[in-house]
Amino acid sequence: MPSSDGPPYLLLNTKSILHRLPEWFPDAGQDLVVVSTPGALAGADAADRARDFRHLHLLDSFDGPSVEDELAALAERFGVRRVLSTGERDVLRAARLRERLGLPGQDVPAATAYRDKYVMKSLLAAAGVPVAPMRRLRSVRDLTGFAEEFGFPVVVKRLDAGGSNGTRVLWDRAGLDGFAAGWDPGRPGAPQLAEAWVEGDFYQVNGLMDDGRIVLGQPSCHPYSDWFSVAFDAPGMSGMMSDAHPLSARLGRTAADVVAALPPTPGLTAFQVEVFHTPDDRLVVCEAACRAGGSRMVDTHEATLGVNLHGASLLGQAGLGDRVVVAPTGERQGYARFPPARGVLRRLPRHCPLPATLSYSAPGEEGRAYDGSTALGPYVAEVVFSLSGPDTAAEMREVEQWWDDNVVWEDRRNAVPDRWKATARTPRAMPAAMSRATGSTAPSGN
Repeated sequence: MPSSDGPPYLLLNTKSILHRLPEWFPDAGQDLVVVSTPGALAGADAADRARDFRHLHLLDSFDGPSVEDELAALAERFGVRRVLSTGERDVLRAARLRERLGLPGQDVPAATAYRDKYVMKSLLAAAGVPVAPMRRLRSVRDLTGFAEEFGFPVVVKRLDAGGSNGTRVLWDRAGLDGFAAGWDPGRPGAPQLAEAWVEGDFYQVNGLMDDGRIVLGQPSCHPYSDWFSVAFDAPGMSGMMSDAHPLSARLGRTAADVVAALPPTPGLTAFQVEVFHTPDDRLVVCEAACRAGGSRMVDTHEATLGVNLHGASLLGQAGLGDRVVVAPTGERQGYARFPPARGVLRRLPRHCPLPATLSYSAPGEEGRAYDGSTALGPYVAEVVFSLSGPDTAAEMREVEQWWDDNVVWEDRRNAVPDRWKATARTPRAMPAAMSRATGSTAPSGN
């Protein structure tokens, strides 16, 4: 491949992918000005890693008040031609930089549509895509009026939150009154949106879109939404579905409708669409994102689809989407991440004997008292497994059942009640009495 002779790209990155960048950008030594965090080095020496790029600039955090000015100065110093990003929190930041510097790529309105949940779902509803009833919140009156119109439960969240951070579920009037008593709508990070609870099983479609249309989409089944993972330390599980699954084609069409309804992102870009399948057989869109999924999503999809969604998205943002090669293997995968529970971990399986196991790791510590997980991410064990049959959920239930039979927690608090475990049935809405026992503060899958 010929060497690049143009200005470099500015990459905003928080993912542990720096070692892969020279693979995707063979001229990374000339082409990439990388801004990243120390955590993304994944233990590598910063000086050694910096040799791979035109310049490596490390920030403790992208959230400082002067970060965008610092990024703009860096871009002007190197005369960058495009701004690339990998994480959800950087989507708007990258768009603002492009606007400020007059560079091509996703603009602020398009980025806002994928980050502001009210804008996003307003556009979807206008296009006839089913979403939950919602309302912008500027006062307690807005919240109480919404609950009176649509009933309980009510989900309250930030407009730009990711991973259910800052989201709360209000199951009844007492929960609403308690929330309202301590809620300051003007405080930064305060919930700004109310939504009706959607009862249903949780699915995703992950893949690549190009100028407002899906060019690669893979549906997956998720026995637990994020709400269950934080409220009851339920495993974060995902399994890629076969074409023969009765919902696969419908999920793909719904994802295509979502991408078509939102402002098109120029060039090849990763996307994720979350969907609920309701008991009355409707597909209701939860949210959408113009970035690759988290956890093990990118790794398992690369093994099956033959393309790394981070790499493809970066090449697309760089205007090099024609370099992306997709080489599906047809060998579907799934994963389960088991978060720390509230209790003492007395026995931790050190290997997984299930025949479908592809890899297993157990970084948890036996004898340690854990306080549970307040956010998605931390885990005491993780298993990646192959999937071969049409019933993805059944294969994942086998994995969870093995875990339940072999892990031992002492004095565990707030475990998923048996009637709601995926090993018994896929969870839907949580009864109000059960939720009140947890303080009604857990994130929701909505």
